[in-house]
Amino acid sequence: MIKYDIFTYQISPISSAQFKLFGENYSYSDLVNNKNKFFANSFENLSFFSSKHKLNYKVEYSDNEFILIRLANRKTIKLEKGFHQEFHEIEPSCLIAFYNNPEIQLVAIESDKTSFGNSFAVLKILENALNRELIDFNLRFYPQPKYEARILWEMLERYEGRIEKLQFEFIKPNLARVNDSLSDELKEASKMINSAKTKIEFNAPEKQVLENLDEDNKQLVDLVKTSSEGGGPAKIKLTGLRSWETTANSVKSIELDSLEIEADQDTIRSFVLELKEILKGE
Repeated sequence: MIKYDIFTYQISPISSAQFKLFGENYSYSDLVNNKNKFFANSFENLSFFSSKHKLNYKVEYSDNEFILIRLANRKTIKLEKGFHQEFHEIEPSCLIAFYNNPEIQLVAIESDKTSFGNSFAVLKILENALNRELIDFNLRFYPQPKYEARILWEMLERYEGRIEKLQFEFIKPNLARVNDSLSDELKEASKMINSAKTKIEFNAPEKQVLENLDEDNKQLVDLVKTSSEGGGPAKIKLTGLRSWETTANSVKSIELDSLEIEADQDTIRSFVLELKEILKGE
């Protein structure tokens, strides 16, 4: 079984101003309504780069709501034989799946340490490549890790009586699955003032701590739900410490059978169908 890390992504207009595209004027609403189509079209011209190299990739599968690619990293390995050292270029790869249904918008990244080390490194490569293409559509790709809500609840319980600040950071909200729990006023304000990231911070009075940070607090439950679904990270600051505890490096994972590099199309379709069903439940 192979582990895949799950990230939510949102695709939002960079500016709320009218935008000229394909010789026509597109309003903010027009861009939002067509964002997933433009996102899928961007894969026709993508270029992926690591810090040193352009990376090879291939599209293994695509339909009107799902894209499966394999992205290869470039590495040099040292081999020794007969007391001689030889250096060889290799390109280990990982699978990346985009469930581009506008109601879902999830990325599943194969957690393969032999290729890229971790899924967050892959995510940064994806973000840079996609935003280079999406800027032509006045759009931006905002990925965030999904995480188990219990991680934040356990953090709040562990540090009960010591928390002086609690902060939530939300990406420009336009994905209903993630942002239903946010107030309409906050969503509308973010849109009107073109806020890419909106922070909500709770601060205790001087020499005091925050209270009622538990699941009996309905407003807090809604914020935790939005954050854990991939709306953006949450973090807490403890009394007497400068550093913050954060959920930013936590990510939810699933397990699935491996897909061979040279799998035939029937095998790939079966893999995609299984992965779709799993992600629908996420």
